[in-house]
Amino acid sequence: MKIQLVYNPHSGGGRGDNLAPLAIKALQDAGHQITEHRTLYHDHATEIVRHLDLNTCDALVSVGGDGTMYEVLNGLIKNKKVRTYPTFGVIPVGTGNSFSQDIGMKTWRDGVIAINEAKKKQVDVMKFTTESEDYYSINCISFGLPTDVCIHGNKYKKFLGKTAYTVSALIEIMRFKPFHVKLEVDGVEHEFDSALANFSNSTIFGGNMKISPNSVIDDGLIELVILNNCKKGEILKALPTLYTGKHLSNPHIKVYQGKHFKVETFPEKTLNPEGEIFGVTPLEVSVLPKKIEMFIKN
Repeated sequence: MKIQLVYNPHSGGGRGDNLAPLAIKALQDAGHQITEHRTLYHDHATEIVRHLDLNTCDALVSVGGDGTMYEVLNGLIKNKKVRTYPTFGVIPVGTGNSFSQDIGMKTWRDGVIAINEAKKKQVDVMKFTTESEDYYSINCISFGLPTDVCIHGNKYKKFLGKTAYTVSALIEIMRFKPFHVKLEVDGVEHEFDSALANFSNSTIFGGNMKISPNSVIDDGLIELVILNNCKKGEILKALPTLYTGKHLSNPHIKVYQGKHFKVETFPEKTLNPEGEIFGVTPLEVSVLPKKIEMFIKN
């Protein structure tokens, strides 16, 4: 196959710089023709991919974490020259690699195997609009506590790895303040006070939290998991259950399933798509069913 490959040397606290060459060599040894692109700064992957001639390749591969995958995905969908999307591949070398786990990949070798075996699946994409701009997510979009946790967890993950987000979660829970939400799901309105909100296309976020265990990546639906306002002690009690998916039995948890969502919050909340920090509410989210084809291992 002819492969356009984008890698982030800073993924996984610098592991990308060490592991990307190994992945590239493994693909070349398997007979693939690789054109590689090394990112230099934030959002560089999106810039690279949106200007590539993708009509001359068979596959587009992201080597990095969830953030790199997010940037490559947005570059792909915003590429105005492409006639048919190439198959999208992910070689996980990041800290969390949340989405990769839903397609059977935990290591960079899994990503290489998936590409070599060429097993494919059509996957949904979430289109979201904030501040009059459209973006695309394949894993999750959060606001509230997840954003606050991610902001501070990102500062510590180079030293603490995945546990950085657990430490940050404990800190943020102790100082959180609830916010008011006006929500519309497929035309039906809801209103409540909340601590946490997460739109999911796949099951995991934050590396190992099963925030949306019933999500399916190709069912044409989005799940919104809400933690309604409750006492801090209740939030602390709910935190460990996020790792197992048992939080869904918590009476303070509400799950909405649909194809089109509109959200307003009071006050305005910062967004956290795929671990990136940008955008604010109000927010509109809709599903693009089976928008892209991906290499999978499971």
